[in-house]
Amino acid sequence: MTRLFSISGDTELAKRTLRLYAQVVSKAQEAGVDNDFDTDRHWIETLIDGARMLCRLAISRPDGIDDAKEAGEMIEKAKTRLDVDDREMIARVALAEGVWYTTMAIIGEFSLYCLLIFDD
Repeated sequence: MTRLFSISGDTELAKRTLRLYAQVVSKAQEAGVDNDFDTDRHWIETLIDGARMLCRLAISRPDGIDDAKEAGEMIEKAKTRLDVDDREMIARVALAEGVWYTTMAIIGEFSLYCLLIFDD
């Protein structure tokens, strides 16, 4: 759903769907619900796709720092259920984390640029 809303252009609904998914699945895991609720692999895929979506949003908006911070939180949540033997998922999480670091660097540069321009 998150990806569908994002592609259709309703980014706010995509973000809310992502947050709701992360919250519900996290609570199910904490409550000890069996893995029938959702697989670790699907959890990780959804969170890193969501993190990349948030990074795209962060770069496209002047006030995107909150989206970027939330992307970092999604990546950290994804790491909690990462299987050390699944090299593909480890690589996908690392790639998402690299995108996040790049986003943070771009936003940092943009913020510094805005401060310099509007300081005069």
